[in-house]
Amino acid sequence: MSTGFSKGQVIRAESDRYRVLTEEGEVPCRLRGRIKKEEQGRLRNVVVGDRVHILLTGPDDDPARDGVIEEVLPRDNFLSRASAGRGRREQTLIANIDRVIAVMSARQPDFNAGFLDRLLVASSQRRIDSLLCLNKCDLLGRDEIEKLVEPYRLAGYPVLLGSALSGEGLDSLAAEMKDRVSIFLGPSGSGKSSLLHRIQPGLEIATGEVSESTGKGRHTTSYTQIHALDSGGFLADSPGMREFSLWKIPARELSGYFPEFRDYSYGCHFPDCSHSHEPRCSLREAVENGKVNNTRYKSYLTILQDLNAPS
Repeated sequence: MSTGFSKGQVIRAESDRYRVLTEEGEVPCRLRGRIKKEEQGRLRNVVVGDRVHILLTGPDDDPARDGVIEEVLPRDNFLSRASAGRGRREQTLIANIDRVIAVMSARQPDFNAGFLDRLLVASSQRRIDSLLCLNKCDLLGRDEIEKLVEPYRLAGYPVLLGSALSGEGLDSLAAEMKDRVSIFLGPSGSGKSSLLHRIQPGLEIATGEVSESTGKGRHTTSYTQIHALDSGGFLADSPGMREFSLWKIPARELSGYFPEFRDYSYGCHFPDCSHSHEPRCSLREAVENGKVNNTRYKSYLTILQDLNAPS
């Protein structure tokens, strides 16, 4: 029997079970007790993407030996949201990534701009690049599709139109993930797992359908896992979400996370302008003059109201 320390990266997190990729291969791991105690105020302290030190146990030649996560190394970045329900806590979704790919559906379920805008804000706050992938484009006319994505093109976000059913846009999507560590995030039913199936055939991940009674997607992925792609790069597939709530973003910073607002956020009469009701606001003037998309501005006001609401 021998033990030894090894460095690796968490590639799967499910409940209290983890899989860590090391030079010796994948190792099933559990958390050291003291790390669990450090999780107070958070839903999970160790997430997919974390670089960790683990203590290996069992014989060196035993391929089934396991390990204990002893230390989480400093992160380059991470993405989090507020957990759902009462007593909200910070829920870290992933660490050490290059890009968030926001997967939205054109139909079934309908395009959810509120979810998307919050996700883009959270990514921007953490200085993580974002890309909008509109899936199920086979279900909507081209003019309607362009109307959905135009505000995001004008804001400067890369936009990719695709369909897991027809295969449209999949080569471009794979190229966008080449040599990057990316994560699919989006509402339940948007087709994240179906897209991944088409890009990387043979993966054992579940796909689901949209509920006819609610029009919302059902959760099919129950954990987050990183997959190596034959086309190059790594992709994390995550559980679908009903909502995306922001975690402790100061309301005064919000306008800075809407890139198309930046040229109009600093010429206001009041230096602490919230861009919601104050007179002589340059951003509101830009909206009235058609220089800033009104739908995105209304989304900003909704998020601002949420951030200012008593917790």
